[in-house]
Amino acid sequence: MLSKILYHLVPFLLPFIAYALFLFATRRAREKGQAFDEAPWLWLFATGLVLMVASLIAVWAFTGDPAGGQYVAPHVQDGKMVPGQFYKAN
Repeated sequence: MLSKILYHLVPFLLPFIAYALFLFATRRAREKGQAFDEAPWLWLFATGLVLMVASLIAVWAFTGDPAGGQYVAPHVQDGKMVPGQFYKAN
């Protein structure tokens, strides 16, 4: 569950992380000491939101099972638990 949350949270945080690395790499952050007071928060938030939505769309588009398949619920077969799965329709 944590990996699913991080899969969408990390793209949101990437602009903030990149900005922090940029500030660390420049002398401006060290000289003023208040570099995050001047941060372009709106642009960082908007960029993070766009990246998060893109990750949600990518998961929706490239994962899952095709429509029209048949779902077989988890069951016990020969004394072993068989997980639920989808079978493609013919």
